Amino acid sequence: MDLEYVPTHLEEWISNEYIKKGILTPTDLTISNISKCFGFEIVIRNGRNYSVNIDGTIVLFLSKESRRDLKRNFHDELCHGLMHEGRQRKGMPIPLRELQENQAENFIKYSAIPYHMLSYINFKDVEYTAEVFGVSTDICEERIESIQIRQAHRRGRLFRALLPVMSRY
Repeated sequence: MDLEYVPTHLEEWISNEYIKKGILTPTDLTISNISKCFGFEIVIRNGRNYSVNIDGTIVLFLSKESRRDLKRNFHDELCHGLMHEGRQRKGMPIPLRELQENQAENFIKYSAIPYHMLSYINFKDVEYTAEVFGVSTDICEERIESIQIRQAHRRGRLFRALLPVMSRY
């Protein structure tokens, strides 16, 4: 990438956790490897996706779906397992549940294509990059868009454009 990129705090946290666990290349981003590294159990069966803490072990229940949908659901539930407590369906206020789901949506693209692996992205070939990371082109496109939005020069240009306006106050 020829432009400076500034990651979010969440991106840095995910990458740091992956690096600590030895998840260093796209080939390390399998459901079984990530689960093993974090000590999570996976149960794939018919039904809805959810995660639960059973006697200190996080269990991710994932429904049987295509490989790429399964990975999206895995990363969503990985977020809930790592970052959220409580049961969404029983007594959790709707705004808090919506916040957790929004956090999980961001988490998906960052954990599926982590910051420390950005050098593996081919910005001109989304399908190739999706294949390298084993995710859908939708996730890949979301991730590439998030990278482009956070490129430092774009934010700097916007900031410089606002300076004259801000200096009036």
